[in-house]
Amino acid sequence: MAIYKNISASGTTHTTLIDKGSVANGNIKKVTIANTSSTIEPIIILFINDGTNTFTFVRTSVPTGATLILDDNLSFDSAVYDLKITTYHASGTVDLTIIIK
Repeated sequence: MAIYKNISASGTTHTTLIDKGSVANGNIKKVTIANTSSTIEPIIILFINDGTNTFTFVRTSVPTGATLILDDNLSFDSAVYDLKITTYHASGTVDLTIIIK
């Protein structure tokens, strides 16, 4: 089952995409992150965290109108880790659409 998230945020934002121990599991095949903002190019960090340790999948900027597709080495133990995303940008509001399959 796919997970769909829209993020509309200013400044630095931390969002949990899959909660540790939730019904959604970490057996994921693909993550797409689309920047639907008209002028904001955020830096995004996609990572897993167990409350103490952080393991980063990607840290990159996503140009306006572009979609980042991640489809390799994404599975994780969702009984132990949260899947999270952090976005950074100086001003304005960034709009992202995230699909996890």
